[in-house]
Amino acid sequence: MKRKLFIAVGLLMLSYMAVAQQSPTNPGGFLNTDPRSPAYNPGLAAPPRPAEERWADRWGAIASDGDVTYGIVTDKVSKDEAKHSALAECKKRGGGACSIERYFVNQCAAVIAGDGATASSNAPTVEEAVEIGMPICRENGGENCHVYYSGCSFPARLD
Repeated sequence: MKRKLFIAVGLLMLSYMAVAQQSPTNPGGFLNTDPRSPAYNPGLAAPPRPAEERWADRWGAIASDGDVTYGIVTDKVSKDEAKHSALAECKKRGGGACSIERYFVNQCAAVIAGDGATASSNAPTVEEAVEIGMPICRENGGENCHVYYSGCSFPARLD
């Protein structure tokens, strides 16, 4: 007798749970973390994964006429755009036979000038670019070498 009573109570509990799941407010019996459920509660669902960050390269270029005229550009979307912009800038400043001296992407660059010599360099930071370029200026015979230009083309975040 006790066994029959135990089974009857168990079946009653199971049927109550089934009714609770499939009620008039939740006819599909979906969990409240399921967006298809009328009882959907986004606070109970797993948080959405953050979108991966997307980055775009940024280019820079240094053009020179080999004398004292420079065309320097940063933050260009391609190497080709940096090339054309630097050459145009060099010519706009009065340079004759301008040519590209250096490209840099997602980095910084520096032009070091001294009496009788110049040098250009690029590195992850302006300080490093200057640190690289200064001895080159001196090795090329420059006296009183100083920073003529420094700038950076850092990647741009998309979105």
